[in-house]
Amino acid sequence: MKRLRVILILACLLPVMSCENVFHNDRLDFLWRLDSVEYIDGKDFLGNPCEKENKSGLWFSFSRDLVEIENQNSEFKAIGILKDSGDVLVFDFSMYSDWLVIMDGLRMMGMDTLVSTFQVTELNRSNMKLTGNKTVLELTRW
Repeated sequence: MKRLRVILILACLLPVMSCENVFHNDRLDFLWRLDSVEYIDGKDFLGNPCEKENKSGLWFSFSRDLVEIENQNSEFKAIGILKDSGDVLVFDFSMYSDWLVIMDGLRMMGMDTLVSTFQVTELNRSNMKLTGNKTVLELTRW
């Protein structure tokens, strides 16, 4: 009877322990909705005056060392490499050969280069604020 209990306990713990290998970073993993992009210099990427743009249908999805971005309004989707060093996140989409299409999608997401670096200025269970050289991204965990 004792052996059966030990086996049941181990059987229950095994899936929990294996999930750590998939979701190693609870602070970022899963889906985030991009709510707004604030332009630090008061101009958008085309040079038009714009302080802050509210967004809808734009998503960031984090899993291990990958980030997937998606614009549901234009069917744009791209997967990039995520480098997370604590307070700094680097999004790398430089592996795509069709960089014009990728850049259009990245600009909608508040990024102006194929490799964008952001400082994590706020992060809690439901909100994240990322500050880059030209933009501030405000996201909500979904």
